[in-house]
Amino acid sequence: MARAASNFDDNKIMVKKQWCKGCGICAALCGNSVLLLDARSRAVAAKPSACTGCGKCEDHCPELAITVNRPAIRAKFATHPGATHRTVEVGGYGEAARA
Repeated sequence: MARAASNFDDNKIMVKKQWCKGCGICAALCGNSVLLLDARSRAVAAKPSACTGCGKCEDHCPELAITVNRPAIRAKFATHPGATHRTVEVGGYGEAARA
């Protein structure tokens, strides 16, 4: 059985209740029953420690009411602290563009 990612890399799931329209997509997609609908049919993180950080709920929320903060993944793709941009050649004509 897979361990919840929140146990080892600080995943945090946040639901903006004022944005939630109660469609239930997030609760239906969550295999670990992290998200449930409350009495007003709004999503709540009932078991945040069971969140694996897969992001299905965040990706499929039509109201963008769910955020899954995955610091370990964000750090993996972070650039060097001193780098502000990199220069790449565009079109083969020696033109430089900022990337």
